[in-house]
Amino acid sequence: MKKNTIRAFTLVEMLIVIVIIGILIASLMPRMQSAQWRARDVARKNDLSQIQTAIITSQQDRRKWPGMELAEGSRPNEKGIPISNISTKLTDAWMTQVPKDPNKSNSFRWLGAAQITNWDYGYMVTTRNSVANGWFILMAKTEVEWSSNWVVCDTEGTAADADHVVAKWRIPANQDLKEVKTCTSFSKGDTCGIANQVCSYVDEAQLRYILMY
Repeated sequence: MKKNTIRAFTLVEMLIVIVIIGILIASLMPRMQSAQWRARDVARKNDLSQIQTAIITSQQDRRKWPGMELAEGSRPNEKGIPISNISTKLTDAWMTQVPKDPNKSNSFRWLGAAQITNWDYGYMVTTRNSVANGWFILMAKTEVEWSSNWVVCDTEGTAADADHVVAKWRIPANQDLKEVKTCTSFSKGDTCGIANQVCSYVDEAQLRYILMY
């Protein structure tokens, strides 16, 4: 009479399977993370498009760009404000809810010394002689080159000498934005800057997406 036996996995075989699964997970994690970064950047672009429409609607209704009163008297490179500072004006312009960055821990430096915190987006009305000149900028901190079109680098000068701080990457508040050319390609290396529409950066924290109107 034949004896029925059930062959079970040995300890060595189970360890091999576990190692193989671990290797597969480790190889897939970067791709999954990259997909999440890209998805958040797409959401940021969509958010800025919606905010742009609400800002234009608010201007048409009030005959004044929202946030102008917050920008008056500021230095040109400090006019960036969190978009939440004008949220009431945007909801009055038929925006049901003002979107925020999909990454709740996100914060970044604006085109100048101003910091945008509390997972907000950045906003600046450009002016000439303290009067709005018909342009504004929206900014989000991006996570991958693919969805970026700007970089923010370090400044020259010190906080104690703020009048002479020169932001290499600053867009002058009195400049017509039609003269500003965004980056069409990126290069990661030892320096950060913008030249001939090529953005070079040292760290991904310097990547930005700006929407100009």
